[in-house]
Amino acid sequence: MRLVDEIRAELVAHSEPHKLPVMQRFFKEPIDAYCTYTVHVRRIAKERAKEFAALGGKQRDEVTGALWRSGKFEEGAVAIQLYAGLLKRSDEGDWKRFERWLDRYVHDWAHCDALCADVLGPLLIRHPDWIAALSEWAASKRTYKRRAALVAPLKGIRKGLFRNEAESLYAAVDGTAEDILKKALKWLHVELNGRKR
Repeated sequence: MRLVDEIRAELVAHSEPHKLPVMQRFFKEPIDAYCTYTVHVRRIAKERAKEFAALGGKQRDEVTGALWRSGKFEEGAVAIQLYAGLLKRSDEGDWKRFERWLDRYVHDWAHCDALCADVLGPLLIRHPDWIAALSEWAASKRTYKRRAALVAPLKGIRKGLFRNEAESLYAAVDGTAEDILKKALKWLHVELNGRKR
């Protein structure tokens, strides 16, 4: 697939693989990374955004699926950023796509938080009724789906949305022993109450 090959080649061209031990310190899970700086990842996605947007839905799935399945950290990040450029055209089918990403591909806090900040959060502001889906996410057995349930509403809360729903999501996850969720609970608490817990 030409687009995937070109994205991959650019990521490799800007990679610094000797920095993997430093990068790994930020993750509990082992990561497979080119060690390409975020500024390059975002630029690569931005430069390919127009071509990606011109593809049909099936072709976009093929591109992002190939990026995610590679297992390379930066390729997953590019997949997220490619869709961040399509928010005005996104529909419920895309929301379901992102939920599948959480089920299949998102295995670290960085991908989870980028997906929430750059895609899910803005989509919830555009489509406030979609917040209802997060109740099911909060009850998921998948850690990063539960984290997404807590992090995705943050941008909307700052705009005065989702307070009641966020309090319910907080209650559904509160008491967890998982550090990765405790941190997300703290963020949500601060947005709801304006102070640390």
